Amino acid sequence: MTRRRLITTGLLAASVAAAALLPGAASAAAPTDPQAAQQEPLRLMHVPEALDSIARPLADVPVLVADTGLDLDHPDIAPRLFSLPAAVPAPNPDGVGDPGTVAAGSSGWDLIGTTHHGALRPDADPSDPDGYSGHGTAVAGLLGAAWNNGQGGAGVAPNARFVALRTCWDGDECYQYVQAAAIDWAADRGTRVASFSWLSGPLEDSLRTAILSHPNMLFVTIPSGNGGAYDADGESPQPCGLDAANVLCVSTSAPNDGLDCGAYGPRSVDVAVPTQNSITTTNGGGFGPTACATSYAAPTAAGLATILFGIDPTASAADVRAAIVDGARRSPAWAGKSVSGGIADAQAAVTLFQQRRGIAPATPPPGTPAPRPTPQPVPAPAPQRDRVRPTITVRVNRVGTSLTFRLSEPAKVRLVFERRTRGRKTAGGRCTPGKRIGRSCTISVVEGEWAPNVLQPAKGRRIDLNRLRKPNGQRMLQRGRRYSVTVTATDAAGNRSWFAVGFTKTR
Repeated sequence: MTRRRLITTGLLAASVAAAALLPGAASAAAPTDPQAAQQEPLRLMHVPEALDSIARPLADVPVLVADTGLDLDHPDIAPRLFSLPAAVPAPNPDGVGDPGTVAAGSSGWDLIGTTHHGALRPDADPSDPDGYSGHGTAVAGLLGAAWNNGQGGAGVAPNARFVALRTCWDGDECYQYVQAAAIDWAADRGTRVASFSWLSGPLEDSLRTAILSHPNMLFVTIPSGNGGAYDADGESPQPCGLDAANVLCVSTSAPNDGLDCGAYGPRSVDVAVPTQNSITTTNGGGFGPTACATSYAAPTAAGLATILFGIDPTASAADVRAAIVDGARRSPAWAGKSVSGGIADAQAAVTLFQQRRGIAPATPPPGTPAPRPTPQPVPAPAPQRDRVRPTITVRVNRVGTSLTFRLSEPAKVRLVFERRTRGRKTAGGRCTPGKRIGRSCTISVVEGEWAPNVLQPAKGRRIDLNRLRKPNGQRMLQRGRRYSVTVTATDAAGNRSWFAVGFTKTR
């Protein structure tokens, strides 16, 4: 699917580039937090200079980090939580029964209520569970950790207000229909930015409908995991593959503005952002360093979008997306490898956004040196690497009791089993379990997964499907039901491929 492309004339690009200050120039807006000086992405994106150039106070902007939850007591997150002004019904992914009530003053809801995927048990506590990865807390800190509170570092957006909705388990285990319910509920609370640090695979109708039904909410997402730079256009990654003005797809850039651990592609990536050498929040009230991670790219770009919405809350998602893409700092390494051909630049995006919205920039204080163009670093040559993806062959026997697969090279393998069942479409178009009145549809429910050790080529592996068990000891696959299995193989260089096949278990 072809993505909409935003083109900047050479004259506009030159005028935007001229607005950038030299690294290290004095900035009144630079955060005073003790570890902020270590946050290289804030410097590379000119975030303090961008905030200095804003002519009006930033409005608070509700944002959604659709992930494993938040450390609600963290000193850099607690002050930035959204507060519900009045009690409302809770999100209801399954669409049946009474979902409960989110109390006035609450920041959100836990839509899944368990620590491992399976049946949902929603509750009122959207905390990131103790003893697990803390993924949601970490990505949220990059987007909007509190500024100038004397602790840790700072997020990109000092005006973010987190709508706390827990929607994922560890390991990027996220039901799409749960994400759709979270998006709808957050949109009704005025959320303008949603950050997705996970990959959804082919979009189900529920998630696609939720994204397209809220054109004034900007969805910031990623095209790949951290396997290294490769062309993602052949995979048409979702939601990046949606041709929608309210979807911003981002990848990772290296400290020298070159390619890094994320994918590229002029149809799959709009703009890149730096993620290395920053500081973010960790579960339990702590702080930790960042490396290259596509999970960090989405909230970093979402923070910039939050700043722009804070300048003018009446702007559309398309307006904000266009300013970020058109204002990107061009990089030779990204030429032809993304829509923008460069790295997100907060100061250029703010300048462009204010020009297009008819907002005069802030007047610099007397004696402020005139801005000078930022010297463009010469990217180091990209190292040659293995780009050949492993080949997988999969066969399930005709009665659905065994599965055999082979690989073209050694690879780490993961199998995810989904049960195909019948549901009904709600008024909003989502396919949900149950027998409510509505058009019949088919929904996939994850039953379990199996991850063997790294496998050697040619040997293959035969799996007795009757022996697979869930954590509670129950058989993973039941007789008489229709299933699909997705086999994903990742080689030592990070190249990944997958193969999906459907079958009916008759024995």
